[in-house]
Amino acid sequence: MATNQKNILLFTDTPLKGGAELQMYLLAKFLDREKFNPIVCCGPSPTLDNWVANLENEDIRVIRLEIKHKNDPSQLKQLKSIIKEEKIDLLHIHVWNPASGRFALLAGKRTKTPIITTEHDPFKLNPIKNTIKKSLLKHVSKIITVSKQNQTLLQDLYPDQKHKISVIHNGIDTTWWKSQIISFGAKDRTNIRKELFESDTKTLVGLTVAELHPRKGLHFLLRAIQNLLTQLPATKSQNIRFAIAGEGPQREALQKLIEKRNLQNHVILLGRRKNIPQLMKSADFFVLPSTREAFGLVNLEAMISNLPIIATKAGGIPEIIENNKTGLLVPTENEKLLAQAIKKLISSKPLRDRLAKNAKKTVEKTFDAHQMAKKYERIYTSVL
Repeated sequence: MATNQKNILLFTDTPLKGGAELQMYLLAKFLDREKFNPIVCCGPSPTLDNWVANLENEDIRVIRLEIKHKNDPSQLKQLKSIIKEEKIDLLHIHVWNPASGRFALLAGKRTKTPIITTEHDPFKLNPIKNTIKKSLLKHVSKIITVSKQNQTLLQDLYPDQKHKISVIHNGIDTTWWKSQIISFGAKDRTNIRKELFESDTKTLVGLTVAELHPRKGLHFLLRAIQNLLTQLPATKSQNIRFAIAGEGPQREALQKLIEKRNLQNHVILLGRRKNIPQLMKSADFFVLPSTREAFGLVNLEAMISNLPIIATKAGGIPEIIENNKTGLLVPTENEKLLAQAIKKLISSKPLRDRLAKNAKKTVEKTFDAHQMAKKYERIYTSVL
């Protein structure tokens, strides 16, 4: 290790891999190794194994705690030992749930290690948890949110810490994303459209990639689709289809809603898929109808894939998408306006092309993960 290199411990106590963990991976991958040595610390959950393997493939060291669950108090002692043995210069806690990371905060406090946190999805806690969090945040040097909307929320919740809170938007690995679709040709696209989307070249396919959870607003999307179909002539309604990729607790309810509203010929649930870049390159437009969204990273993935987007004004999404320039934005929980936006998009290829072109430029200019890492490096340097 270079003598001027600083050891950064990136910590999460999540048992699952999600958007926060993807950002941790990208941050560790793109940090300047001349200046910073990233070490990732997480729990033993088998659901994290692939994520850990990806980190190790990038020559990033991972330390896995020997704990039974995320609330196991023994992690405090283990974290204190790791901080001392690895000579950690800065502890960066990724707060995937607003009540998470409390043992890491305590470990940082007791070892007098500088702490920064990234709040990936903040919301109001119950009074007891809120009191504990207020106390622990006093020992944090910087608090990062992934959107301005979340920054405002945290400033309202913890006004005493207002001066510490700043925004660093999430990013995506644009180089990797492009590499997944560079050799994806017309024949590949036709195959996916035929086999997965059950569509031909005349059909316009709208894609949604989301967990099947009420906060993703998929039931509003289904109502919007039904609304849309009543507005279209029969010949045109036959050539519109929607594919939803993802799994989750709402699957059965959504399937019943599809059948109840006679949408079987227009909506298909694809289940969980790994080939998301290829799915995006095979679709004609993208829809994310979320009712609550911390940031909406999947929008960036659709944008780099050259897809025109319709999304809701939830959370940080309006900070990604500019209405009528890089996508179409509609209010949350409004199937009527969502249907109108879809109709507007499918009725105009020039509009779809313009939105997609502008969106791709925006991601490349503003939301590349390299830029995100550089912003964190400046925070690290200022704290150290």
